[in-house]
Amino acid sequence: MPKLLTTLAVLIVAVTLAYTAEGAETFKARLTQGDEVPTPVATNASGSARIQINKAETEGEFTLSVSEGFRVTQAHLHCNFAGLTGPIVVFLAGLHAGGLNVDGKWVSNATFTDSSIVNTACGTTVAELAESMRIGKVYVNVHTVLNPAGEVRGQVEPTGND
Repeated sequence: MPKLLTTLAVLIVAVTLAYTAEGAETFKARLTQGDEVPTPVATNASGSARIQINKAETEGEFTLSVSEGFRVTQAHLHCNFAGLTGPIVVFLAGLHAGGLNVDGKWVSNATFTDSSIVNTACGTTVAELAESMRIGKVYVNVHTVLNPAGEVRGQVEPTGND
């Protein structure tokens, strides 16, 4: 009987963990100078962003990595399709009261919520922002000292559930 209870407890924990992880949705963006609008900049910088939206769609957690960037000052989520400029909708890092300080290369385990949305062009909630990401209407832009209008940019795209 104790062996059965132990097996049952392990099974319950495994199912609970699988169910919890199943609800998170992940998005990514590959950041390049060639995606900058209206004109690509001359840089060797590149980067990536990973955004995970929780199951309830009330919070996003992001990781941002930039290589060869010249002193990153800011990073944002913007609202518009590839090739077009759009307003900042969420400050990911830097130069904003709610933004994170930037060390120039890496931001991880940082979060945003409904209250982080500074422009409603892509929605007023994380759930609406996630829907805009699903249809390709959100991009990440990283700004540097050398290129304050943007050095690398990438369109956010869904990668599925984690």
